[in-house]
Amino acid sequence: MKVFILSAGLGTRLRPLTNKIPKVLVKIGDKPVLEHLVILCSQYGFKDIIINLHHFPNKVREYFGDGKKWGVKIVYSYEKTIMGGAGALKVAEKYLNETFFVLNGDVMTSLNLRKMAKFHKKNGGLGTFIVHQTDHPYDSDLVSYDKNFKVLKFFRPKMGDKFKPVSKSGTHIFEPKVLKYIPQNIKYSLEKELIPDLLKKNKKLYVYYSNEYSKDMGTPERLKKVREDYEKRKI
Repeated sequence: MKVFILSAGLGTRLRPLTNKIPKVLVKIGDKPVLEHLVILCSQYGFKDIIINLHHFPNKVREYFGDGKKWGVKIVYSYEKTIMGGAGALKVAEKYLNETFFVLNGDVMTSLNLRKMAKFHKKNGGLGTFIVHQTDHPYDSDLVSYDKNFKVLKFFRPKMGDKFKPVSKSGTHIFEPKVLKYIPQNIKYSLEKELIPDLLKKNKKLYVYYSNEYSKDMGTPERLKKVREDYEKRKI
């Protein structure tokens, strides 16, 4: 199983930190956030990693090289223009010839990747993504799923509705045949276009419920919180 790490973002909300480096090289503790993810992949035995690049691409290449230092093999997929989460997968199609994770490069997580991979394989769906309980359901897109964890729909709740406050997170697993549902040479969102389209086509998507630590550091406030959590060993 391979791992695709989304790392092309401009990191505009973290300026001036990202004026000279990409967001994924911003440090949490003594390491860039992307290095924490590479180490996580290596620890769980996922050694084939694809990283997409756009903003300061050479700085990422120079830092990670071929990945040998971390016991992994890294290849890079460069985007002249940012293609969106799903569009990035299409650009890197030649590398994605087996089941693969999609991780957000700006997320600190303690997720047990092996458990999630086992769950995905057992269900045999086209894709699996993480869900977790949310404490702000009325401004979140919630997920409805059946007793077998198969996704039924996304919805935005209204006051007075009965619902489980469960929302989607940014970690996915897909089978390579998902790539045929992504158009070529256009920007295409994973969250807002690909997944809704797969549900319309009645493709089997499953949720994997996890309360493991997973937070993005894409704004100054979130970065501060993640750094504090890291110092307190919550991650």
